Amino acid sequence: MFEDNDVSASKSKPRPAYVRMMEAVQRGAVTGVVVWDVDRLTRTPRELEDVIDFADRVGLRLASVGGDIDLGTEQGRMMARMKGTVARYEIEQSRRRLRAKHVELAASGRHNGPRPFGWDFREDRSLAINPAEAAVIRECVDRVLAGEGIWKICRDLNDRGILTSTGRPWVPQVLRRMVLRWRNCGVRTHNGKEAGEGQWEAVVDRETHERVVALLTDPARRSNNRGTAPKYLLTSVARCGECGKYVVGTNEHTYKLKSGRTRTFLHAYKCPHAGCMKVQRNMAEVDELVSGVVVGVLERNGVRLLGGDPVAAAQARDRVNALEAKLALAADQYAEDVITGDQMKRISERLRPQLEAERGRLMQSQPDPALASFTGADVAEAWERADVEVRKRIIRTLGMEVSIERVGSGNGRTFDPESVCISWADTREPDTQRSQ
Repeated sequence: MFEDNDVSASKSKPRPAYVRMMEAVQRGAVTGVVVWDVDRLTRTPRELEDVIDFADRVGLRLASVGGDIDLGTEQGRMMARMKGTVARYEIEQSRRRLRAKHVELAASGRHNGPRPFGWDFREDRSLAINPAEAAVIRECVDRVLAGEGIWKICRDLNDRGILTSTGRPWVPQVLRRMVLRWRNCGVRTHNGKEAGEGQWEAVVDRETHERVVALLTDPARRSNNRGTAPKYLLTSVARCGECGKYVVGTNEHTYKLKSGRTRTFLHAYKCPHAGCMKVQRNMAEVDELVSGVVVGVLERNGVRLLGGDPVAAAQARDRVNALEAKLALAADQYAEDVITGDQMKRISERLRPQLEAERGRLMQSQPDPALASFTGADVAEAWERADVEVRKRIIRTLGMEVSIERVGSGNGRTFDPESVCISWADTREPDTQRSQ
């Protein structure tokens, strides 16, 4: 018996048992097939033609509960094709109705699907805030905006016994999707696009959510989903001055020499790439130099570099509010038959691109509260308290580029600050082109 449980004959999903059966037919091991009905065997006309071809070549017989179908005769093949065509029509009609239902649900702002983390189902399947889980969502959002790694948040939630809505431990991919979903700020989406306001209470405000989306979807963002903390400040940040590829940090290790003495190699940054491997520098000395430059830059100009632009943010927010008000007015006029559907469509097509552009400007000008401690007089203390992950984030936010240059033979034991070059990707610090 060949049986594919819970796999529809109408879907493109592979059916392992069906494939094995057809291979057995082709080998001649199977000469007859019994099915409940032809549309249970396949609802794809192309697959049905394959079955008919086998009937011609190897004499395959097909029987169903409703009676035998002789695929060797024109009448039998016609009946099989008719059944397949009718079944295909029913599938397409069902899919059309299902798509229409999903569009209707999205337009009404209703939730569709399993229980999402942060909400509970009411009796009518509408969503009500789950206070404990909503608090976890807000905590995760704050920690992401503070620069904390997704992996670290996952480990903390699991250690505290906080599980997903399905009762499973958190993994980075699931947590990332959770904090990125627009449902958190009360927005209903359909096919990845905003469909309107959801019929549930928001957990975070829209501006906060947009900042999260901008941060986690930034193409320049380098994520760490390994589940371990980054150990070295400049790994995958600093580049080799010879080949231009990233250097890596190495552990401290001790070798025993043939003479019986030991030699200890301290933590270092080195180029690991075949064909180069010409750069190696003491990690502590490089980190100290780079940290001094970062702290100096932040003490002089941290407010401008990390604080955002409150004036630009206020202007963008006013424009966003004005455009949203225009769209809301147009929706009310359409509902009251003051304007037609075509007029509503033209208004929407004109205003929505402007609205998205202003929202983008608002996100770009938003100050980052998580980095506020790196913009005042206590920058040095904040830098000392910060872990490696936060320090890496600040270096990348500053647009800082570090290159470790090769030194001549015999000069490697004495650290030369001139061998560590620091530049700025967008020239925000044009006077600091080389470490001093």
